[in-house]
Amino acid sequence: MKAYEWMVKCTPQTEWIEKKGILLWLAFFFIELGAGAYLVGALFKSTAAMMAGWLFCGVLGGGLHLLYLGRPSRFYRMFARPQTSWISRGMTFVTLFLLLGFLDIILRWTSYETVILSLATMFLAFLVVIYGGFAMCCITGIPLWNTALIPILYVVSGLWGGVGVTLAFAIAQGDEQIMSGAERWTDLFLIGFVLLLITYLISLRYGSRAAKMSVQEIIRGSGKRVFWILIVLIGLGVPIVMASFHTASIPATLLYFTIACELAGDLGMRYVILKYGFYNPLIPSSI
Repeated sequence: MKAYEWMVKCTPQTEWIEKKGILLWLAFFFIELGAGAYLVGALFKSTAAMMAGWLFCGVLGGGLHLLYLGRPSRFYRMFARPQTSWISRGMTFVTLFLLLGFLDIILRWTSYETVILSLATMFLAFLVVIYGGFAMCCITGIPLWNTALIPILYVVSGLWGGVGVTLAFAIAQGDEQIMSGAERWTDLFLIGFVLLLITYLISLRYGSRAAKMSVQEIIRGSGKRVFWILIVLIGLGVPIVMASFHTASIPATLLYFTIACELAGDLGMRYVILKYGFYNPLIPSSI
């Protein structure tokens, strides 16, 4: 794009996906995947999945988020405006979740689990899963993000990934009870994700000029390989095929591969949403 076309034509956002922005894309993914794994693990009473989720969220997600910052030593400023900023609220949710989650895991290991603490931590984990979607949908200048479907889509994808992580640990431990329950949840989240993604793209197709351009770039433009190969074929196609078989009849290696495909599809979905978010032009096309 030439300098004189900036904000005159539909302008792509680059801050959250190019150069160091790649770190933010990965940070959001691991933070929400980790919180989803913790929440699902807690519901299935899988301490291993909870611990993995805590590490994904705090170490991988939090570490990548700090690396993205220009001056990591000033990260505390992100907490300064919870009354107006979803980033501040999100950082508060993540911090409280990590603190209470660590305590909850320790108490579960020592058989001193408390219901109030567990419920509070699971509620915070849910807030962590959903906050990224709210942080994006409040940006009114980018129609691809400024929709109520974004938080719902991110919740479904985050919890679906969390079920996958929990299922992976259940397979490793040979826990058939968790495997059976996680299989049903996986099927439900798969259906929900497919329906939401289709609804999301169709609704934007009839939106503003920038929204139409975003969908066109994702489906037919420069993002088509990521969308059709990584998201549709690998991220959705493989799990859909595997869903037609019972988990107990599928080799463990193939189950791990299916979970990896699901997570790759989720990562790809988040990439195209960030990459192809276009700002509405400041000058109307009618002028």
